[in-house]
Amino acid sequence: MKKDEYLYLDHAASTPMREVAFEVYKYTESVAFANSAGGHALSRKAKNILEESRDSIANHFGAAPKEITFTSGGTEADNWIIKMPFINNKNKNAELVTSEIEHEAVLGSAEWVESLGYKVHLTPCDKDGVIKVDDVLKNVNKNTEIISIMLGNNETGVVQPIKEISQALKELDSEYIFHSDVVQAVANRKLDFHNIGIQSAAISGHKIGGPKGVGIMFLSSEVKLPSFLHGGKQELERRAGTVNVSGVASLSAALDEQQNSMIVQNQKILNERTEFEKKLWNSLDVMVVGDTVDRLDHISNIQFSGINSETLMVALDLQGLGVSRGSACASGAQKPSHVLQAMKVSNEKINSHLRFSFGWNTNVGDGIKAADIVLSVIKGMS
Repeated sequence: MKKDEYLYLDHAASTPMREVAFEVYKYTESVAFANSAGGHALSRKAKNILEESRDSIANHFGAAPKEITFTSGGTEADNWIIKMPFINNKNKNAELVTSEIEHEAVLGSAEWVESLGYKVHLTPCDKDGVIKVDDVLKNVNKNTEIISIMLGNNETGVVQPIKEISQALKELDSEYIFHSDVVQAVANRKLDFHNIGIQSAAISGHKIGGPKGVGIMFLSSEVKLPSFLHGGKQELERRAGTVNVSGVASLSAALDEQQNSMIVQNQKILNERTEFEKKLWNSLDVMVVGDTVDRLDHISNIQFSGINSETLMVALDLQGLGVSRGSACASGAQKPSHVLQAMKVSNEKINSHLRFSFGWNTNVGDGIKAADIVLSVIKGMS
């Protein structure tokens, strides 16, 4: 099968690099390959590119350049922000509030916090996958260090009321860091972090057409956190290690293109997802997760009644359609989705879900094409 014949609908796991990002990466590696922490001309060139990229990225998110730190991805940022307040914390009653539907990077960090003896509150969601503001607030108290609620779910696309939670939290007499994993949301929404009301955020470059292995940690200037990696004085003395300048510049270029074309891009993606879901709805016994609530435009989580998702996913792959069961970070675990479990999906149906996710290079007609492949494969399975 030729590469251009394969229909890739797993953009929530990773997107292909945009051409502009690839070209900027190559250019930066050729003219600014030196260590940006050095003192000679080539190092200064690398440093200038780094800081210009930081300025541009900060501007897209309504942030100050000093509030942007470059990481290896969203997982590192989530780990950094959630774990560090609990290291050598003199308050042994310190607590963490998060939710049952978070990305594995957040839940894994929460388990680590709990292993140190601190209390972790996992906020539930309703049957549509939405977290209620009051359910978050009832676990916040004077011992709360971190509140971490994702903006858009990576498996279902369901959007959480982050701004409403933030506004409600401000009414409480408590000091905390309000963190959000916005890795999926940034691919589909224009975000002003201060306007939303979050104090920290995690972003991955490869979700928007940038390179893998580079990401962003937003940390409001009002928040102070210890370094996660120690050694050199890079990244405003926050993160030791030689900075991946080419990756950062490439991410910045991808973000520029993505943000500038978002309205047109989102409309195309939404149209394709709508056509895809409509054709399946009209032909099969399916249920679309979150179809009655606010969803990110690019994600469609579908329950196929009476069909095993693993079997269907393999069959679709053989017919040239690449999709997933859910989070790529949990693939291989062969266990039910913790997100669907939190939504109280029954045991008999929980392994009948597949995630289809569209992206920046989705073409007009891909939605119908994908639906036709699904229908053909299911017909052949019966």
